Amino acid sequence: MRAILYLAWRNLFRNTRRTAASLVTVAFGATGLLIFQGFNEGLMNQYRENTIRVRFGHGQVFPKGYFEQVFEQPWKQWIEDRAGVEAGLSSIPQVKGVYPRIGFFSFVIKGGINLAARGEGVLPERENEFFSRMNFEAGRDLRDAGEIVIGKGLAHSLDVKVGDTITLLGQTIHGQMNGADLIVAGIFHTGKKDFDDGFFRVHLDAAQRLLDTTRIEHFALQTGGVEDWPVVSQAITEKLPQLEAKPFEDLDAVYYKNSVQFLNTQFSFIRSIMLIIVALGIFNTIAVGLLERAGEVGALRANGESRSRLFSIYLCESFFLGLIGGAIGIGAAVILDKTLLAGGIPMPPGPGITRQYFILLEIQPSHFVQSLSLPALTTVLASLWPIWNLTRKAIPALLRAN
Repeated sequence: MRAILYLAWRNLFRNTRRTAASLVTVAFGATGLLIFQGFNEGLMNQYRENTIRVRFGHGQVFPKGYFEQVFEQPWKQWIEDRAGVEAGLSSIPQVKGVYPRIGFFSFVIKGGINLAARGEGVLPERENEFFSRMNFEAGRDLRDAGEIVIGKGLAHSLDVKVGDTITLLGQTIHGQMNGADLIVAGIFHTGKKDFDDGFFRVHLDAAQRLLDTTRIEHFALQTGGVEDWPVVSQAITEKLPQLEAKPFEDLDAVYYKNSVQFLNTQFSFIRSIMLIIVALGIFNTIAVGLLERAGEVGALRANGESRSRLFSIYLCESFFLGLIGGAIGIGAAVILDKTLLAGGIPMPPGPGITRQYFILLEIQPSHFVQSLSLPALTTVLASLWPIWNLTRKAIPALLRAN
């Protein structure tokens, strides 16, 4: 076996033109594959981080049976023992932040304009550092109970700017009307049109006063990372059975979960097409190269070399071509990532999104392995038929070929 590998390695350098043509084909495929995988990873990670750091956190905790259910008086299901639940959640080692919230609907009034919008009461002194992707195009994030931050579309509809006073008018849990005058501290533009067109945030104290309650609807959680959520969810089930935990992808199933599943399927299909194109290119290059070597194969066969030994040598040669070409392609992709693509790839707004993004390549260690192994495997598979066909020919036909 060592002799076969040695002969296959030496054969690579006997005809530099033929070897270079094969290496270029493989390297282009490996470069495209690695850049594509890095782009895919960057797109998914940015989408995920925006989803987590704009609204949902790594997940949220609700009263058991509350999520996606409709109640005539939902506040009766809300969490009463806020301090106890916070202490229980904070005791889980993977939980890095606990954020109590209330979601509610109210009318937002400015002058003669009266719009219905969805609001959220939060604790800005806790949330502002972690929920940092609101992308304020004017003003700043929420600070105290006399302020409000609103989406760009809602601000446009109300014709308000930072520093204006708007009125919230809503119903308390007792069925009475209540209102609050708040100063616009900031206008955000997350890129999600339905969110920016009808969403606002106020201080939790202001929301509780407006609704006349001290209860909490749910808690958003910050963990050490998305990989920690299964452990956190299991711990909540064991320690706090009256609650249920939902990961961020379930909370944003329409925009995030469904989009990720769609894009992953699409990217897998495109990756398969890329590998097929590479395989066809390699097949053509190797087939032409082997036809040029028909006389060489005939001479070796005439001198006593067996078909199986020649088959093994040429197959190992193709494998080396795939590995070397993959390594060259990886080097080219890394250079492109650090130079031409260092500033990111500008992406137009996607479906339901109104803001442009710049996607940075995020090449992971597993991508290097794939970009090295898949071209090598593709090269071997693409060369099987030409090598088998050549080694099966009769010796006189091989000697006459050249």
